[in-house]
Amino acid sequence: MGQWLDERLHVSEIMDAAFEHPVPKSSNFLDYLGFATLFVFINQVLTGIMLATVYIPSAAEAYSSIKLLQSDALGGYIRSLHSWGANFMVVLIVLHLLRVFYEAAYKKPRELTWIMGGVLLIATLGLAFTGYLLPWDQEGYWATTVGTAMPGYIPVIGDFLVQLMRNGTEVTGATLTRFYSVHMLVLPLLILLAFLPHFFFVLRQGMSATDELAEAKLRGEDVDTRSIPFWPNVAFRMITLVFLVAIALWVAAGVLPKGLGDPADPLNKEHFIPTPAWYFFGLYQLLKYFPGSLDVVALVVIPIVFVVVIFALPWIDRNPSRAPSKRPVALSIAGVLLVGLIYLTYQGIQTVPKPIPNTVITNPSFRKDILPIFQANCVGCHGNSGGYSLDSYADATQKNIVPGNPGASMLVKRIEGTVTPQMPFGGTPLDKKQIQNIINWIQEGAPNN
Repeated sequence: MGQWLDERLHVSEIMDAAFEHPVPKSSNFLDYLGFATLFVFINQVLTGIMLATVYIPSAAEAYSSIKLLQSDALGGYIRSLHSWGANFMVVLIVLHLLRVFYEAAYKKPRELTWIMGGVLLIATLGLAFTGYLLPWDQEGYWATTVGTAMPGYIPVIGDFLVQLMRNGTEVTGATLTRFYSVHMLVLPLLILLAFLPHFFFVLRQGMSATDELAEAKLRGEDVDTRSIPFWPNVAFRMITLVFLVAIALWVAAGVLPKGLGDPADPLNKEHFIPTPAWYFFGLYQLLKYFPGSLDVVALVVIPIVFVVVIFALPWIDRNPSRAPSKRPVALSIAGVLLVGLIYLTYQGIQTVPKPIPNTVITNPSFRKDILPIFQANCVGCHGNSGGYSLDSYADATQKNIVPGNPGASMLVKRIEGTVTPQMPFGGTPLDKKQIQNIINWIQEGAPNN
């Protein structure tokens, strides 16, 4: 049977290309991050299929189906594996891209391999983003609301793109159905269509690490002392890396299980603080450096430039050398951008408003207790209105507050409704506990703490 198949499909040629080639002794575990990413994707496929047997993709039943799944220990673990797998996959594919960039493996003749890798990166981010909404809880609902609002900043076609993503003007059950379809059908198919040629190119061209052996062989040098066989030496390293990633994934899913928050509430009666998914924190932090009409630069121009550079990199980088020591400019620019992105992400996570307190606090802190109330209820209108912002202590206290005298503070009169229009205008009034916390803060002198 094996010989019959080989005569028709030439399987032996593929196996020889995959297992018989030598690899430099200097290769290390970082060269196999792509293989580890493939393992995590397989985990996502298998756990996703199991979750799909229980999940009901409708606004009326999605949350209850996940809650039912969570009531079973095995079901909850499978969901946790899937959730953590999404994060692992994003991190691994980014690390793999950085490793390929460091080795300049995007240069001739591997341009198409790099482009397919760029498609895989975008599809992976799309999988993580579309999967966020599916539990139909507060976290997923509002993260999707924030994320799908981003294309609205694009001139001319922004509103159209938002409606296309949401299947309407708001995030509704129709959005959930669309996201489920894209998550289960469109993006996995895109990943498959990109992975097959990506893998084929790697088989045909070999890993970039093997180029130095080929060049040495052309010079007539003996490469046997500088190389090791792929099988079993390098294959064992790959399997070891996959095993370590698997252990980390399994432990994370067990030790830090994925929870389920409150059901999605489009009216946000509980004043849930909307935040984007973690991989958008850096982008949203960047918004603070492009205020007002310049926000289009942060949300549209910079991401588009980044994507264009990713796909055009093999032609932008004209340096013929692949050695890191001979590419100081490219690596320095990439290093600065990477550090900047990590810093913005960290700052974004640190400055995300904490949940609004549901108890009266005698000595409230501005940053911990008062600012979240402003950001959840006031910034939507006052963020860029007339230069009056509530994003910082100085902005919040420069108008309408008399430190030490809540009764004379126009802010208190507005939120209590003694002076019309009551704030937040057109929205749900603040509850008594939130108002009392603001009064207590002003009574204490409105400290910047």
